[in-house]
Amino acid sequence: MFQHILFPTDFSPLSRGLLKYVAAFARYYRGRVTILNVQSASLPAQALRLSERALAENGFEWLVGIRRELEEMMQHEVLQGLDVHAMLAEGEPAAEILRIVREKNISLVVMATQRRGFLTRPLIGSTALTVLEELPCPALVARLPSRDFVYYKGAETTIALNRILLATDFDPLTDAAKQVAFDLAKTHGSKVIALHAIHVVLGYFPARAKSGEDDAIALVRRNAEMHLESLAAEAKAAGINFESRLCDGRAYELTLKIAQEVEADLIVMGCGNRSAGQPLGHHVERVMREMSCPLLVVPPRPS
Repeated sequence: MFQHILFPTDFSPLSRGLLKYVAAFARYYRGRVTILNVQSASLPAQALRLSERALAENGFEWLVGIRRELEEMMQHEVLQGLDVHAMLAEGEPAAEILRIVREKNISLVVMATQRRGFLTRPLIGSTALTVLEELPCPALVARLPSRDFVYYKGAETTIALNRILLATDFDPLTDAAKQVAFDLAKTHGSKVIALHAIHVVLGYFPARAKSGEDDAIALVRRNAEMHLESLAAEAKAAGINFESRLCDGRAYELTLKIAQEVEADLIVMGCGNRSAGQPLGHHVERVMREMSCPLLVVPPRPS
């Protein structure tokens, strides 16, 4: 599933705290790891191969410390025995991350977020959203402190993924998120809690009430119940422990609330309609700001 993992880092404690997730997924799925640092300043050719003396003589003393940070991270005990490579890139962080994802055929990106600031240096402000809006692969985002599902001792890593919260709107574009949640649950013996929120606003209803039928809200509820029953049947056929929650309210508020109630280890959400100018949707963005556990954002399948 995750054969090549990209880890953009600024070497902060927040970013380092996610290294165990990178190692655990790479080890479990026998994937390789690329650790990436993006700089806005110009880099010399062969920046990772030049001697420290050559760097200093050519005015790149600042790069010595960054290279040492990369080398130290690559030698971290949790990465021992894995296929790990380092990369330095220059340019705008979001653009460089997306370029490398496509060029290297990345299958998972692991990124750190802050409570209200998204990614830390140098991924500041809208960079996180820009990356997530255009990523062709899933991205695992987390902030510290956060509920953990990865533990390690030395080079031994354990993925203790007990409960996965799948926040779904039943849109076919988010079907890939459902499949990833089910695949993870099947692989790691996890329980899936599927959540659908009904928020009554103008333009929400997928069907109009006809004469002689129940009101539109009842139709919406029945439609949601049918979708959840279909998910339950699919989960049962796959041997997955499954539970559904149909709740009234805003999706992002309920996602955060239910994640805490069920002690979810991971939230899985699909992206919005990229062609319609809704690449993430405001629910994903708001969950990112307040999440109590890691969030896996899954883009639509290629058309």
